[in-house]
Amino acid sequence: MTMHTIEQIPQLPVPAKRSWQYYLLDSLLGVVGSLIVTAIIYFYRLYPTIPDIAIVYLLVIFPLASIRGRYAALVASVVAFLSFDFFLVPPYYSFTIARPAEWLALVVFLVTALITSQLTIVTRQSREQAWLREREARILYEAGRVITGTDNLDEQLDAIALSLVRVFSCWGVRACALLLPDEKGVLRVRADAPISVDSFTLTPYEMVAAQEALEQRQMREVHNAVSSSRNALSRLIPLRSGNQVLGVLCLRIEDGVSWFASPQQMQDELEQPTDQATFFWTFLDQAILVIERSRLRAPTVADKQ
Repeated sequence: MTMHTIEQIPQLPVPAKRSWQYYLLDSLLGVVGSLIVTAIIYFYRLYPTIPDIAIVYLLVIFPLASIRGRYAALVASVVAFLSFDFFLVPPYYSFTIARPAEWLALVVFLVTALITSQLTIVTRQSREQAWLREREARILYEAGRVITGTDNLDEQLDAIALSLVRVFSCWGVRACALLLPDEKGVLRVRADAPISVDSFTLTPYEMVAAQEALEQRQMREVHNAVSSSRNALSRLIPLRSGNQVLGVLCLRIEDGVSWFASPQQMQDELEQPTDQATFFWTFLDQAILVIERSRLRAPTVADKQ
């Protein structure tokens, strides 16, 4: 099993972290875009010559909603509403509106802009979700192909561990280990990732939690297992197949990132799974299937001997 083989497995996209600079740029785009349209209407005296000229603002709001998102579209809509009122509607240079009809027209424009931008955002999100589901399907296919590319159980377990770290690194997974019980029922590390000079060693607290996860069939966690980070933890997940627990997966997660940080949420989503929960458990089912098949083959090999 080479790293080149593992690297053929696609990764989940890294969630975008929006800083204050991101929102500042959205604000500037929304404000400047709407003010440019207002300036064009003002200098060319397009209003009230063209009563419905306010619809031109949608040429700014739609692209912002599609490319930047809800916040930028909201800023552009509000600035368009206020600047149109301030510069183009009598009395000028004030937010007072003399005629109720113009007030109604502005409110209708604002509502229309907000609704249409929301529809644009929903369309964008649907497109992104479709792309993500397609990528998840490809990950499952490629991971399954790599894992079943050999009949050697140790190599398969190594592939599972390496794949888990590669695929779920964006969810905060920094290392993992697959623990299987020996003949005496004592858990042993059979595979770990990432590949490093030092072998994967569980702390005594992790081993106790792993044994509890095996015997009680419930997830366990150990805080500050191997990291100085205050929020670092290890998540111990029983590998269940029907009424049996075949082993335990140990995930080391940095800074309590993501869905893995909440055992209650993980447990709840077993009953009402979300898209990310469905993907994770489906991925994990591949590991369980490999271990189960190896156990079923073991008696057959013994009989032949």
